[in-house]
Amino acid sequence: MGYTEYYLTHKFKEETGLSVTDYIKFAKIERAKVLLKSTDQTVQDIATALSFSTRNYFSRIFQEVTGQTPMEYREK
Repeated sequence: MGYTEYYLTHKFKEETGLSVTDYIKFAKIERAKVLLKSTDQTVQDIATALSFSTRNYFSRIFQEVTGQTPMEYREK
């Protein structure tokens, strides 16, 4: 594309208000919410499918973003 990584990441943050990393994190959590409500996949399977390194890390990020654990969200 002819642009540096520095330029693109700063332009992305300027346009969206989020870093690329935060955007990806929020997008993964939104997908996890859909999977938790619409499938019987385990939390481990969802964490793996969304490329989180561990179930605990996924649960921590999920709770950080939503204020609930994945299981609390599913049961709600």
